Amino acid sequence: MDEQRRAREDKTDEAEKGCSRERGKAARAMEKGKAFMGRHANIWQIVKFTFISLIAFIAEFASMYALQYGLESKLGDEPFDWFIFHYDPGREGAFGTAGFIAMLVSKCIAEIISFTINRKKTFNANNNVVLSAAAYALTVIALILFTTWMAGELGDAIGPHIGADWGNTISKLLGSLISWVVMFLMDKFVIMRKVDKGKNGAEEKDGVENAENK
Repeated sequence: MDEQRRAREDKTDEAEKGCSRERGKAARAMEKGKAFMGRHANIWQIVKFTFISLIAFIAEFASMYALQYGLESKLGDEPFDWFIFHYDPGREGAFGTAGFIAMLVSKCIAEIISFTINRKKTFNANNNVVLSAAAYALTVIALILFTTWMAGELGDAIGPHIGADWGNTISKLLGSLISWVVMFLMDKFVIMRKVDKGKNGAEEKDGVENAENK
């Protein structure tokens, strides 16, 4: 009986040691991962920004197709001409007014998702959220104007040759790539900056103390 009990105890000890080793390996792997991310912060930001952009990209395409096909029967044959925007009607063009609405609304949805998640999860921004949102909105408006204009021009140009579906898809892909590059650079260096508030606070405190001593 004693031998059986000792054997069970030995097995239990071995199992606990095995679990402990596995936990140790996992902890070391996490530490290495954190150290790598610390050494390569810019690369890690690009990875996170790309992943979040992919989520926004999927939402953008899904909403674009839903609106495009949902509105096609009512607005697809109506041409859209306003300001710099031109969308030929029907499947020989860019789906007319339906295509314009689909491109515009889907882009807005993607940018809302991107701003909300990237501000905290990717760049850990702590600058003024109102100013950040205003700068983001101005950048997005410029991009929306450009990519929506480009989608109509490019869709009308290549739609008759490859079909309106493929024309709009290629236009959206190119617009998304341009938006990815511009928004990453703007978010990182202008819109979603991380401010060292502790340092600023310390400097302000020192300034007040020096003034009082004088």
